[in-house]
Amino acid sequence: RLLWLFVLIASTYAVYMLSEVQTARYFNSPTVISVDRDYRGWNGSLPAVTLCYYDHIDSFKANELIQDLWNVSIIDEDYFYIMDFLYAVVNATASNYAELTRFASDERFDQIDLYDIILAINRPFEQVISTFDSNFNVHVQLVMTERGSCYAINSPMSAVLGKEPVQYDELPAPLTCQYGKQQCYIRMDLYESTGVLDVHSPYEVSASEANIVALHKSDEITASFKVLETVASKNLRELSVEQRKCVFNDEETSNLKIYSKSLCLARCRAIMALEMCNCVPFFYPFVDGPSCNPAGFECLLDFKWPIWALHICKCPSTCTEIEYTMQTVKKSSWGIKNNEESASAESATSSFRWDLIPPKVRFRRDVVFSFEDLIVSFGGVMALFLGFSVMGVVQIFYVIIYNVLVDFFNLIRFIHTNLRKRCQRAPRPASPKASPSHVSRAETAELPLFEYVN
Repeated sequence: RLLWLFVLIASTYAVYMLSEVQTARYFNSPTVISVDRDYRGWNGSLPAVTLCYYDHIDSFKANELIQDLWNVSIIDEDYFYIMDFLYAVVNATASNYAELTRFASDERFDQIDLYDIILAINRPFEQVISTFDSNFNVHVQLVMTERGSCYAINSPMSAVLGKEPVQYDELPAPLTCQYGKQQCYIRMDLYESTGVLDVHSPYEVSASEANIVALHKSDEITASFKVLETVASKNLRELSVEQRKCVFNDEETSNLKIYSKSLCLARCRAIMALEMCNCVPFFYPFVDGPSCNPAGFECLLDFKWPIWALHICKCPSTCTEIEYTMQTVKKSSWGIKNNEESASAESATSSFRWDLIPPKVRFRRDVVFSFEDLIVSFGGVMALFLGFSVMGVVQIFYVIIYNVLVDFFNLIRFIHTNLRKRCQRAPRPASPKASPSHVSRAETAELPLFEYVN
């Protein structure tokens, strides 16, 4: 008996330990990243481009704004001082905003919304975009990024950067193509304007420095990008965010209704600025809070924002990712002759074309250990060490419940029987009319005689 008891205890302990290991595996690492190579039928999105002008200000709009807000004309002494303020606003970035602190002590700028200032004097988008698909209308939108005001091209996620909330279903679709069967490209011709181009995923916002292209006048640049895509299986959504360690773009988190990693990091930096100086820089109009004036930027500069925030903010990756790496760049430049009207609005001064190299490999996030696998592992461990099965467990519970119910009803029957016996043994009180001992002789003599009936 001691031997069997020892075997039973050891088997139960083994079942507990192995079940704990399988449970930890299900909650901590149930996914795997595999490699797909069936590239012939793949469709992919073309890269998004965020264009930030070197010269943001429209001079005509700036003159009107100075006249309307401060009642200052070009002949006044404060005109160039206010114009310097406007240039400091439009040229400010999240990493370089020190020029704004010059105007921190000027009370005329305390109640000014810098975001509205930028929208009022920003240069319009007057470029021409062409693609391999002439029927597709590429979406272009003015956005506020950490580099200032820019134009996002083929970037649906950039719609989240505005003040008005949007739903995921309302986002415009990016330009897509079938790899290997189409020549996938987008071309943009710039007239007079030049700037910096950031090439990124259509489902991210401009934030990194990986694919920055500087475009000057008379430049003609053709860039080819290598794409590395990560897709997700359908059953990945059945897991929680903690299990899969990633978030889908259309999933609503506690902070964002539409998720992307770059958007999450940007919001984190904005919240830190709000906690430090009680204001949000105008680079983040999608974050609620009072907007920073020049005095607020002076406070942020004292805290050295956002240098230390870059190391604190952590966000999970997206379950589906598209990474673009610049593979080849061809740059040519033509000179601008003095006797030619090359700066005419009818001729392009520079152009940028970006295309894709068809990929032959992509990654896939898949579930390798699902909840069904967890249940199967429990059954296998219990069958191996304890000889349990589903039918055996059902029979055990059946026997236990049956015996408990039988014992319960037997107890009820026993109690009921005892109560009846006690009630029967108890003496009954005699009725005064029925008892003959209480009848007197006189009453007996008065009884009527018997009548005999034949």
